[in-house]
Amino acid sequence: MQGYELRKNEFIDWGKELWLALFFLTIGFTIWPLMVYFLGQAMGVEYFSGMHLRTWAESKVYFLLNDGFVRPLARILFLCSPYLLCVLVRFGLFFSRRNA
Repeated sequence: MQGYELRKNEFIDWGKELWLALFFLTIGFTIWPLMVYFLGQAMGVEYFSGMHLRTWAESKVYFLLNDGFVRPLARILFLCSPYLLCVLVRFGLFFSRRNA
């Protein structure tokens, strides 16, 4: 019973947080750009229909060096968006349970 009480009173379970971060950041850096590209092509978006996958990956998503400050920040936010969405949903659930 004491272990349960310790677990219940902890605010953050760091092992769980690190695994969730690893999982969603891996999805964000590997699968998410492919999903966006192929869904854009399937929906017939002109931006994606005239662009090859290699151009999308090398020039638009992963190239972070020579574009100033705003574009690399936007690219990092794009790649981290699955993780940020997960964190936002988890905080929303946490606060909704706390207030109920």
